Amino acid sequence: MYASRAAESVTPDELGAILKKSKSTNPSEGITGVLCFSGGIFLQLLEGGRMPVNRLYNRIVADPRHRDVV
Repeated sequence: MYASRAAESVTPDELGAILKKSKSTNPSEGITGVLCFSGGIFLQLLEGGRMPVNRLYNRIVADPRHRDVV
């Protein structure tokens, strides 16, 4: 589980694009979870094997759309 702040305001279309990409790529890696977004804050629970989840988390940390990832 992680929380982060959006680097900029996130539009509904941008959030939809994030969800669409997640739905198309995460299942093939054996990753499931839930993403919540409100008030510029992301909260996400990731479920799956240690290595695939760690790879995804590292991509999230490096994503310029996030800051203050914890």
